[in-house]
Amino acid sequence: MAYVNVYDNGGGIRKVAVIDNARNIIGTTTDGGQTGADLAAELAALGAYVQLSPKAGLAGNYGYGVGPCPFRLPEGFVPMSGVSDPLSDGYGGYLTQDGSVMRWRPAEYRKWGTGTNGLALNSLAVLPATSMSIVEANNQGFMLPREFYNAGVAQPGFFIDQYVCSKALYQGRWIAVSVKNAVFLSSSAANNPISALDGSPSNTHAGFFAAAKTRGSAYFPAIREMYANCAFSALAHAQASQGTAACAWFDGAGATNFPKGCNSALSDINDGGVTYTASGYSNAGLTGSGTPFAKTTHNGQNCGICDLVGPIWAFSPGITALSGNYYALKLSVDIASLTGGSTLATDAFGATGIAANYDLIGPTFGAYLGGTSVYTYGSASQVFSEQMSGNAWRMTSLGIPLATGVGGTNAYGQDAFYDNRTDNMAVLSGGRFSAGTLTGVWGCGNHLNSTSDAGVGFRCARYLDAGSF
Repeated sequence: MAYVNVYDNGGGIRKVAVIDNARNIIGTTTDGGQTGADLAAELAALGAYVQLSPKAGLAGNYGYGVGPCPFRLPEGFVPMSGVSDPLSDGYGGYLTQDGSVMRWRPAEYRKWGTGTNGLALNSLAVLPATSMSIVEANNQGFMLPREFYNAGVAQPGFFIDQYVCSKALYQGRWIAVSVKNAVFLSSSAANNPISALDGSPSNTHAGFFAAAKTRGSAYFPAIREMYANCAFSALAHAQASQGTAACAWFDGAGATNFPKGCNSALSDINDGGVTYTASGYSNAGLTGSGTPFAKTTHNGQNCGICDLVGPIWAFSPGITALSGNYYALKLSVDIASLTGGSTLATDAFGATGIAANYDLIGPTFGAYLGGTSVYTYGSASQVFSEQMSGNAWRMTSLGIPLATGVGGTNAYGQDAFYDNRTDNMAVLSGGRFSAGTLTGVWGCGNHLNSTSDAGVGFRCARYLDAGSF
């Protein structure tokens, strides 16, 4: 039976795409002015299965997790072909001047189910941020996650690299880029080190700040909240999807209903049919080289963010620790202004930088107990906080579970959460090419900021320029 997707780009129903179970487009037709109900009735009469999507990009549908940016683009950004078509691989995609591929992640509200707030326990509801104001959303129990704030301003979204960073020669300078089928950069001299980039960033995790700046002053290493955002998006998509048409990694049985990647000998430990092209270092794959590609993205589509489940741990600032306490970035901080040192007021590490740029969380929160334990995500109890403000809201945005939310369930891929409070900790997301089941979109580890590791890299992100929205 054909699958029919009725969608629009905010201006009414515009196109109907008839698709077979293998996601092959049989044909499309332009709407002739019918209402959604009329069109649905007509198609149903033809014996087709109809899914009405009054807004492109809702969870469970084509285009979820990315989208076209409706605001003034940063200088040098060029929309990819199909940027506004959720059936296109270019949906929500932009090319920068250096050839990097970035995707626009539109802001959305989230509501975590407690079983008593209108949602089943541990179910996740998401709504586009364009659907209502923050106050209205809060009144309905929805919150705007922290990643959609920067420099004290609520953001309509952010740009994030589709692929983890590799290097390229651009206008006579070696810079960090986001391109497919390249060798990822690492913080170690043993494997394509970031020190080879313009300005010779230090081969440490702290050096990723300078590495990101080789692309431009507005860029920064994607923060932990952005990685958690991809994980929450994947979970919402998993819960809402009805099949593999709009989510290649979908598993209706729930055993492996999550994105796949490079976490076991150039393959995925949960899906041996996913394979990678060798990068030349250990069992690591080239960036974005997973096949089938859509199985390796956060939304199970070719327009999604990949490289989230290996081949590397990704440096992802946003929370650190000092003198027995955890600290989370202030909402007032312009993340692009952070530097990687440990002495200045702009630094992401060190007593001076932490005092200037972070808010105190305290010695513990939820599953962050300050020990040296390894937990796995998921529980029959509540996994994340439903709070819309305060430390609980911050920690949920970071993907830090409640103390009751660990133990391991298939919904979270049995992904690992490392609790190891150490001074100037550098948080890592995803997992490396050899981590097996502990690796996944929820994976969260940490090292010292001064660590060098051939299996740790990064990707760039940026917000819109001030005054662009």
